[in-house]
Amino acid sequence: MTLAIETSCDDTSVAILEKTAEHGRHVAQLHFHRKVTSDNAAFLGVHPLVSLRSHQENLANLVHEAIAHLPPKEASHVVIGQGVLQGKAHESSEHVIMRRLPDFISVTRGPGMRSNLFTGLDTAKGLAVAWQKPLVGVHHMQAHALTPRLVSALGLPPTTSLEPNFPFLSILASGGHTLLVHSLSATEHRLLGSTNDIAVGECLDKLARILLPPELLQTTKSTMYGALLDQFAFAQRVPDNVAGRSPRQVSSSGAPRNKSVTDATGCSAREYLETSGDYDWYEVPSNHEDALKKSATKWGWSLNQPLITGRAGPKIENSELSFSGLLTAAERVVRYQTDPATRKRTKIERNIDDISLEEKRDVARETMRAAFEHVAYRVILAFQSMNHDSAPRSVVLAGGVAANAFLRHILASTLCAHGDPDVKLYFPPPSYCTDNAAMIAWTGLEMFEAGHTDPLSIRAIRKWPLEQLLDPIIDG
Repeated sequence: MTLAIETSCDDTSVAILEKTAEHGRHVAQLHFHRKVTSDNAAFLGVHPLVSLRSHQENLANLVHEAIAHLPPKEASHVVIGQGVLQGKAHESSEHVIMRRLPDFISVTRGPGMRSNLFTGLDTAKGLAVAWQKPLVGVHHMQAHALTPRLVSALGLPPTTSLEPNFPFLSILASGGHTLLVHSLSATEHRLLGSTNDIAVGECLDKLARILLPPELLQTTKSTMYGALLDQFAFAQRVPDNVAGRSPRQVSSSGAPRNKSVTDATGCSAREYLETSGDYDWYEVPSNHEDALKKSATKWGWSLNQPLITGRAGPKIENSELSFSGLLTAAERVVRYQTDPATRKRTKIERNIDDISLEEKRDVARETMRAAFEHVAYRVILAFQSMNHDSAPRSVVLAGGVAANAFLRHILASTLCAHGDPDVKLYFPPPSYCTDNAAMIAWTGLEMFEAGHTDPLSIRAIRKWPLEQLLDPIIDG
């Protein structure tokens, strides 16, 4: 059993997780799990000082609340409200259940905002000293990758072993990271591709602040602008961009009609597509030229996958990821008029208020499509670069952006189109895609069982490559 703390960004979260074995099956039980997200709405994004203040104000209270949820000791105990005198209870004594202490403390060590990380790390050190328990510093992105194994142990769905089994591919997509990782074990993760500019989540967040109606931005308390952009893009009919496609009505959330699919984990790419249906207008491009053709819109403009420069683009077969160019292209679509005859951008600027709601929705949807196709194609490249017999047969999609149902659909569709319909997909429930202490607790358990603990002298790490998981280089 472990008590875990997460304070890497704007979420203050504490969890108590216990792992047992029942009839040969790994079982996890969350005795406590709660988080408080700082209110950054006025800043249209995460404000470091506001987030830090929120950690300082809420973390101790969450730990205090969590301690009350520690499971009781098997033997009953009597604790005296005013003390115990020679083994006899005082008349004003109260019966209080004595509780078991965690076996160790888990805490996010990095990557993240250093001051925020130190708030959680210092609190965890204090608990470890007070209770005389070991300390395990957890890598935040490692925790996202292992989240489906937590979900499996929690009983969603019931299995006889933890899933996914190693090795597997991990797509870790959030506002701060977009990584393609080959996970060989709980402690060994090889980076296959990453961004040298901005993450996919940051790309969508910035576009949302341009496209979303001002009244929505001013009234929402959420800073998950990518999720708001998804709702905005699919709130109405999907436009008929390509001849032969028929638009269909979708839900206000843009999610598949079958909610069990939204929370699915462990189904094949084919099974996922068979049970989801609200994106069946989407067609996977057969090649890069077809992708350029399919991206054409009735407005004249098009948004292409990043790093596609033409028939012989030098970066087409590269595992690198990039989203800054796509964001710039989307911003130019919004800022400048497009000549419908030549399909070329003009130098004539236009006011955002003069753009129709339908076109704004198309910009949002097409940007997501291009970004998600870019991510899915990198997965295909990863499979193609590996020996077929030893290649992973599972893909984990984790991180805040992983909750996007359109991304899940494009990934499943792309795998099927490229001859990998039986690859298993692991999508944590949306509540476990965002930052939370439960995933830190689970990763701490896997590390602890593998024999890894940390000294009380460890410091927070702002940037922490996964390749240095067990031997990090402290950045200042």
